[in-house]
Amino acid sequence: MRPLLLWYAFCTVFSAVFAHAELVQDLGSTEIIEPPPTPAEVAPSYEEILPSAWEGRGISASEVLSALPGIQSYRQGGMGSFQTVSIRGIAARNILICVDGVPLNDAGGGAADLGAIDLNNVEKIEVYKDRVPAKFGGSGLGGAINFVTKSVLQNGGKLGGRVLASVGSHNTFEGSAQVTESPADSVQFSATASMRHSDNDYEFKNRNGTAYNTDDDFTDTRKNAEFSEYSGNIQYRMLHAGGYFSTVSASVIHTEAGNPGREESQTYVADFVGESAQLGYRLETPVFLDFMLLEAGVSGKFEKNVSSSYYPLDHVGYSSNKFLEYGLAGYRLIPELLGTFIFDRFEAMIRLAASAEHWEARGSVREFGLERFSGSVAANAEYAFTNWFSLFAEGNMLKTADEIDGGKFVMPTGTAQISDASPRDLSMGGMVQARLGKKDSWFGGNVSVGRFYRQPQLMELYGVYQGVLSNPTLKEETALRFEAGAFVATPKNTSVLRATYFESHIENGIFWVVSGNLMKAFNASEALVRGVELELSSHPAKWFETVLRATIQDPRDTGKNKMYKDKLLPGEPVQSYYAEGKFYLPFHLDFTFSTDYRTRIYSDRANNTRQPPVARYNAVLGYNPWQHTRLAFAVLNISDETYTNIYSPYPAPGREWRVTLTQGL
Repeated sequence: MRPLLLWYAFCTVFSAVFAHAELVQDLGSTEIIEPPPTPAEVAPSYEEILPSAWEGRGISASEVLSALPGIQSYRQGGMGSFQTVSIRGIAARNILICVDGVPLNDAGGGAADLGAIDLNNVEKIEVYKDRVPAKFGGSGLGGAINFVTKSVLQNGGKLGGRVLASVGSHNTFEGSAQVTESPADSVQFSATASMRHSDNDYEFKNRNGTAYNTDDDFTDTRKNAEFSEYSGNIQYRMLHAGGYFSTVSASVIHTEAGNPGREESQTYVADFVGESAQLGYRLETPVFLDFMLLEAGVSGKFEKNVSSSYYPLDHVGYSSNKFLEYGLAGYRLIPELLGTFIFDRFEAMIRLAASAEHWEARGSVREFGLERFSGSVAANAEYAFTNWFSLFAEGNMLKTADEIDGGKFVMPTGTAQISDASPRDLSMGGMVQARLGKKDSWFGGNVSVGRFYRQPQLMELYGVYQGVLSNPTLKEETALRFEAGAFVATPKNTSVLRATYFESHIENGIFWVVSGNLMKAFNASEALVRGVELELSSHPAKWFETVLRATIQDPRDTGKNKMYKDKLLPGEPVQSYYAEGKFYLPFHLDFTFSTDYRTRIYSDRANNTRQPPVARYNAVLGYNPWQHTRLAFAVLNISDETYTNIYSPYPAPGREWRVTLTQGL
């Protein structure tokens, strides 16, 4: 915490000195600094991240998110590598990840891969750290993250757009183009196309399979790690007679990548191919009876992911000497109906939704099919007793039914057969929250308590990957969560201080237990996570702004197993800090410097493998010669701390650079 206070004190004194120097400069368009949102206008534990947080910086989705308090990120390599985040000590698989409200989490039972998200297609990121909102179904332990793609609404339907081009180290390049148009008063159209690529051939320290013997370490180059992705989305919005709106949207992604393997057993021909497509239709009604608004929609999604390798060339541990290909293809259909009701002091929303998904094998693994059908009801309501005090409540119910398609399924060991899916009980969750503070208040706060859940995914129940054992008796994970937060702001919101205490009691946590070459999921643990988040955002001078964030937590395994009891949860630091300062300079220049630090973490539940503390420093120099033109030069991991990944079997890059040109239309 002390480095953050010193940073803030330095910046404040520095800005005060220059303010008294009466330095007059033509800052062009960069002189205008929008104040931060009024804290009382933003829901507690809700964050909204805009493109300025990532454009031109060369950082990934997980790194953008981990700049927020309470969020930790993990990555297994360079661009396109598998990346996840945890929220307030709750594992990534328990966090709902959505794109335009449609879940990304698949039947694999693991976390959604944030490395597959191209931020060039994203207009904003919505982060809910305290719950999964009713508009997304309400099901989840650790909150929700929604990536909102670029649409006609962001430009008001007017003719416009944007072009982005970026190049960087390791033969990295990105390109993106967006256009919005309104050919008629009642029609709006938007389209975005993007591509990105990296060879990812960075150097790293190879431990040669001996993690604790440094004598045989050598400098190696990452092989077979290239990544290419092509994506795009379109949106068509039309106004009908009577005030009805129709919106049709579609998006596609195609990914091709090498599968590099672990550091001591890099592969040469193993690869990965992923494809996904999403299509949605939404109908919005005019306001009925001056208080009711209805929306109906249906979304469909297709996803296919296939990995392949060949044992004689790729020494990755398979017991077969033939070409091996394995993967999943899935189809999902989600119809929903939403109603919003607004009265003088009362607001409410109810969502009725269903889901049907089907997953089947691709590749060398025997044929199988898994299906899941679900129905859910979710609602929230808020009543304002006064202009500074209100109560908010949210609840949901979920019922699912699983089916095994095609008869009996034999597990990889051949020791068990499953012909029928286990029945799933009705799941219920909800929370109650008291909110304090009015629209332009200089202070406010909130207190909430709730019960949350996550049902096991299909692969956790009926594992079908090579070396994965089924466990159809898994129980759903549950959590009781408490939160208390407050904020205080200076006049005109030049500085805002937030503080939040959080506590989560988790039961029946699902962990993957590895034995030899086999994996099986178990309800293995109970956990208690408690901590404090602190955030200070300030712009003490018109040419300078800064933000300081800290998370101090105690994530403990509290289960009955003596081997793990009272140990830290894997992948969770006790402390993490983030500091950023942005300077608006003469000649239309700006400079941003950021640093993040986390204390040591453990890679396993027994706390045997300890990863050292990590500090990263990034810098971006921006140039805005014209109102809609921006050129940025970014340097990532300035100190080139390659040792920070020495305990990881999937090495990440050291120092990198990126040059990005953005041109508005």
